[in-house]
Amino acid sequence: MARKWKGYTTTFEGSRKLVFTLKEPNSCIFNNIPIKISIESRDYGNNHRNFTVAGDFPDRDCTILDSLGNTIAKVELRKGIEVKSKDVYNVIIKAGVDQAFVIGVIAILDYIYDGSTRC
Repeated sequence: MARKWKGYTTTFEGSRKLVFTLKEPNSCIFNNIPIKISIESRDYGNNHRNFTVAGDFPDRDCTILDSLGNTIAKVELRKGIEVKSKDVYNVIIKAGVDQAFVIGVIAILDYIYDGSTRC
């Protein structure tokens, strides 16, 4: 059983369009199963429409991988700066990748893991 989160885009007229669905295993038995993301919009083409989150988002040490296993984004704690909150971290996004998509995924992950983001 998995929990599902949906990411939408909104037009200037106010209509919403589903962009992606994020599926998170909700049982402690499935802790090692990566979070899966599916692109729902045809605007993104047919290639690389499935993604996974590998690593540990609560520790701010994870990557978003495309369907071929290529890293499209990485989340990591800020290095060299002592910060008392895990709300300050770096996001490195590969050139050519939709930045709004990546930030949307990270916002949902932050919400799932009790961060400061509210959805």
